[in-house]
Amino acid sequence: MPPTEIIDRHCPDERATRRLGLDLGAVLRPGDALELVGPLGAGKTTLVRAIAEGLGLDTQAVSSPTYVIVHEYAEPRPSDPDEDDDDRPAPPTLVHADFYRLGEADELDALGWDRLTSPDARTIIVAEWPERAPGALDAQPGGVARLTIEPTGATTRDVRLEIPDSWRDRAAFDALRPRAATVCPVTGRPVPVESPTWPFADEKARLADLDRWFTEQYTVSREIRETDLELGD
Repeated sequence: MPPTEIIDRHCPDERATRRLGLDLGAVLRPGDALELVGPLGAGKTTLVRAIAEGLGLDTQAVSSPTYVIVHEYAEPRPSDPDEDDDDRPAPPTLVHADFYRLGEADELDALGWDRLTSPDARTIIVAEWPERAPGALDAQPGGVARLTIEPTGATTRDVRLEIPDSWRDRAAFDALRPRAATVCPVTGRPVPVESPTWPFADEKARLADLDRWFTEQYTVSREIRETDLELGD
């Protein structure tokens, strides 16, 4: 098994679980696979919906694939009124598989699994109950991560991520690591863990911080890392 990094996160509510899905969507690349492990009712479909959102996909159609085994999502999210569609990169295709009701292995062949996992397919695969289809994700060239989600209350979840070391150089990877509530460096206001603009209080504060970079007014208390300069693949 390739070297992996283990990350444990506690999600105190559904907003934090959604935040985790958004963070994963920012890290995943075509050719990656994610095994999603957890009991029925753990919130796996909710997490997949957030991953789709993080990938820039339309989340309206995302649902549990239990009765059809495989769903494909490739429709981009609706554009904002002031957004130029020509400037938006095409999102990858997200394949959401649920192997819970999978019978014989040749059922996957009938579903066109070879097509979905082809290197030319530009797919990201998220698979529930992966133990029922051993080897099904092995062809993904980007590697296979595992997310185990454990309910600890009505809305609280403990999550363990086992991620290939090869993903650590990706620009958004650090966002997967546990983080705490903080204070916005621009406004001085408290910022909760689940804030979509963390560590900034809101989008306006994030843009103000970005302006500091553009106007060369920004300073940091450590040396610049290579990943600080990476804009993504």
